[in-house]
Amino acid sequence: MRSSSEYIDKLNQVLSNKSNADVYIINDKLTLSVFSVLEKSLRNVRRIYLIIRDNPHLPKDEVSREFEMNPNDTLYNEYDIIEKNELTHFAKAKAMHDFIKNHVEIRKLNPRAKIGINVLIVDEDFMITGTTSLELSKEHSERSVNFNTTIDSSMDQSQITNFRNEFERVWLSDQLTSDFKDELLKSLSFVYKEHSPEFAYYFTLNELFGNKIDEGVQRFERDNAGFKDSIIWNMLFDFQKEAVLYAIQKINKYNGCIIADSVGLGKTFEALAVIKYFSDRQDNILVLTPAKLYNNWDSYRDNDYSDNPLSDDNIRYKVLCHTDLSRYSGISRSGIDLERFDWSRFDLIVIDESHNFRNRVEKEESETRYQRLLETVVKKKNRTKVLLLSATPVNNNLSDLKNQISLITADRDDAYEKEGIESIGQTLRRASIVFNNWEKNGRNAKSQLYDALPKDFFDLLELLTISRSRKHITNYYNSSDIGSFPLKLPVDTHNPDIDSKHELLIFRDTLMVLEELLLAAYTPVRYIKKEYRQMYLEKYATFHKGKMIFNQEMRDNTTKILQMFNLFKRLESSVYSFEQTLSKQNARIDRYIALLSANSDTLTDESYYDDEETSLEYKLDIKVAHLDKERYIEDLQFDKRIVEHLREQAQAILDSNRDEKLAKLREIIKYKISATPTNAGNKKILIFSAFADTANYLYDSIAQELLSEGYYCAMVSGSAKPRTTLPLDKGMRKNFDFNKILTCFSPRSKHTEIPENRQITVLIGTDCISEGQNLQDCDTVINYDIQWNPVTLIQRFGRIDRIGSTNAYIKLINFFPAVELNEYLGLESRVKKKMVQSNIVSTGDDNLLEPEMNDISFRTKQMEKLKSEVIDIDDAADTISITDLNMNQYIYELSQYIKAYPELLRVPRGIYSIAIPREIGLDREGVLFCFKYRNNEDKPNSDSSLFPYYLAFISDEEEILFDSTQARELLKRMRGLCYGKDQVNTELVQAFLKETKQTKDMGKYSHLLSKVVDSIQKVEENNAGFTLFDFGGFKNDFANKTSDDFELVSFIIVRKEA
Repeated sequence: MRSSSEYIDKLNQVLSNKSNADVYIINDKLTLSVFSVLEKSLRNVRRIYLIIRDNPHLPKDEVSREFEMNPNDTLYNEYDIIEKNELTHFAKAKAMHDFIKNHVEIRKLNPRAKIGINVLIVDEDFMITGTTSLELSKEHSERSVNFNTTIDSSMDQSQITNFRNEFERVWLSDQLTSDFKDELLKSLSFVYKEHSPEFAYYFTLNELFGNKIDEGVQRFERDNAGFKDSIIWNMLFDFQKEAVLYAIQKINKYNGCIIADSVGLGKTFEALAVIKYFSDRQDNILVLTPAKLYNNWDSYRDNDYSDNPLSDDNIRYKVLCHTDLSRYSGISRSGIDLERFDWSRFDLIVIDESHNFRNRVEKEESETRYQRLLETVVKKKNRTKVLLLSATPVNNNLSDLKNQISLITADRDDAYEKEGIESIGQTLRRASIVFNNWEKNGRNAKSQLYDALPKDFFDLLELLTISRSRKHITNYYNSSDIGSFPLKLPVDTHNPDIDSKHELLIFRDTLMVLEELLLAAYTPVRYIKKEYRQMYLEKYATFHKGKMIFNQEMRDNTTKILQMFNLFKRLESSVYSFEQTLSKQNARIDRYIALLSANSDTLTDESYYDDEETSLEYKLDIKVAHLDKERYIEDLQFDKRIVEHLREQAQAILDSNRDEKLAKLREIIKYKISATPTNAGNKKILIFSAFADTANYLYDSIAQELLSEGYYCAMVSGSAKPRTTLPLDKGMRKNFDFNKILTCFSPRSKHTEIPENRQITVLIGTDCISEGQNLQDCDTVINYDIQWNPVTLIQRFGRIDRIGSTNAYIKLINFFPAVELNEYLGLESRVKKKMVQSNIVSTGDDNLLEPEMNDISFRTKQMEKLKSEVIDIDDAADTISITDLNMNQYIYELSQYIKAYPELLRVPRGIYSIAIPREIGLDREGVLFCFKYRNNEDKPNSDSSLFPYYLAFISDEEEILFDSTQARELLKRMRGLCYGKDQVNTELVQAFLKETKQTKDMGKYSHLLSKVVDSIQKVEENNAGFTLFDFGGFKNDFANKTSDDFELVSFIIVRKEA
């Protein structure tokens, strides 16, 4: 007897001639299919004593995960998977459960005890010993050879008796066996029992993402007690702690992580906690930050600042600015000599606003900031870890993401080969093809894009990214612990003229005049005589690796365009800022004219700086005799006439108190403080400007007025000491510093108690506080200028739009220019084209404009929206949301559910539930199926985004409403259908059981299942160009059905209530 079918036939024959037989079994299997074949003859059995033993030779690669688990490894094999798709397993499991409950006793062999064969004894007159498992239904053919010996009483009664006595010895020994019946019965009950929709949803989630739940995080939660005693750790919300734990694990395991939480979710504090962890390990840590955020990062590191709330944590790290990567000499803001600085000595690099490094333009003869960061900072030291922080790591192209990932992998394309991603580049190229096709088709619904992207791309994101939106936090975390976001009131947008009499500096006319400027004082090289020109170009050229990459003519063109750009922005910011800039330009013109007229020996042209991060460091000495003086003076005088005319108008407006924009601001402040319209009693206002001179102008204009009314005002910028009307505390010997000002303005958010009469009511700030600051004591933000960038405006508002705010409502007030946005931003577009044409590379970047400013049409749409509503960065219609691309939200809620219901892990595949239609798209009666493709190695060229899993929804009329290409969208709808439905709908279940004759007649649903699998096959054939499922299977009843290639995971029947 060599086959399982012969084994089962013989057993049926013996039992059919018995009555009230006792059966003794030692076996590694007793599957549903075998029980079904033996069910009739088992009626002649009085009692079965079953000892389950492990099978060390179980072919793990051929069976599903459930079969590797006890007790499911006893009940199922690959043949049962095929039968499962006929949906007959419910009735079989119920019958088997009832039989075992009444007639079978089961014990499990201790894994340390070894029994090398299977044994079956019927009474004391029949026995089979050998290698055959009770796992193959009679109808199936064989794949293996078994060696068995059959003995009856006529052959050797004593041997049967000896085996039975040995069986009883093992059975009665608590050291060798333990009771297993209840566990096996529970597993069977999971198969046929009715599950709630919510349970079925989480069961399906566990199939899809259970392997993503990092056991290392769970271990970390039990360990690192010292780290968890730190101040920073205990300041975090639970969702922030989760991000920190996962970030640490990703950094340790994959060498890096991108934290891409949305604005207002506290990325800075999450990063500080990560830095604290690695700092405690004595790692050498460098933070790279935009210059405007330097003070913020400097405030929290290991220092003696009295207002550092984390001083006792002793968090050790160095801080440098992004712009320092473009400098090879000089002193950084932190006092570091950049000429001597060793960039390669750090164990961990933290890059704030990492999207500034998403553009990768490399030139063999030059070194951009990106190249220096990659080659000198990351690559030189083996395995430098990288933590990237950005709310917008992807703008409009997946190459943005690729470039940032390259910083983590040190440009190693096979860095994650062990994780199943053979080539990062190939994975992202495939994703880019999908993305480009989506763009060509007019950027239709994002869900179409996300479902079309390959699974490897999602796997890559899930390895490296942590990204939660505001909606995610409010939907997936307990709001009683973290609070909620305040409600955003409608936006007020004002478009005041510059001059209250509407006579001077008419905005549109002034822009046209500015475009006429030659800006000759910034382009002296243009006026060098022809015979000397080449000498100066060579003398002041910038060389890299022996090649000239930048000459003074290019530098002059760059400076000219930056100055033009600066004038436009200053005009929009404030009449005072505009006047100050014109005065500086006029002074420069006068100095150049004087030098040229006096026949001085040398004209010196020096570095260009503005209030932002843009800088061009150079010094140029030109012999006056080498210049075309007449032409140069003529052009300088042309510029002077324009500059003086505009400056005189600006000065007249200031002298006559005709600044209409300032008057409107005063009116708004007065109303806000007196009426507190946003939240009763909250008088605080946060005013933003892009420029320090505008911020100082506003402070000078309103601070004393406020003080006379009993309210304190303050001003902070990144370029000078803070200013405030708040008197010094007793014992203070110096003025308020940056952090003290912010604490006095928003003490609650800074975890400090300050009496109300010592708090600042109005804070004016530049964008040095537009990111990384929690100022949620305030409820109103005023954008005094728009900075031409919607992202900046959203980030500014994010200072008060924060979870856990005690304000019920928050308000945004904008000052937009007195001109149509299309016209204004169109002007910027013309300037930008000139910048590109002039080949700006002086700072090592391919573009001196901020990355978000590259897409004019995108920003115009968003700025128009911001006139009336506050949009979230992750909701911007033209951007790709990392939050939507990864599955963080599902993984988190799954981990929480498993903690509460660990039995979910022991449920075999194939369960069902019945739900009431309440979700858009799932509002028709039908069935939502989840399958797993059984051969992981036979991966299609065009795979599902959830491969090897497929989701689909089919109506009762056999219409595929969601096919397998819409898996991620369907998963969202599935959550809407099932979430919170934690009870079985008894009425619907009873109707279903009546319809299916207690699940014995599942023909209708099995037919729908086959239709869905056919649709999956058709989709894959269309996408991949070949038949995915064309491979040999076992000969069985389902040999001609493609459903054999799939295993049913779960299905949810959608039924309307009677």
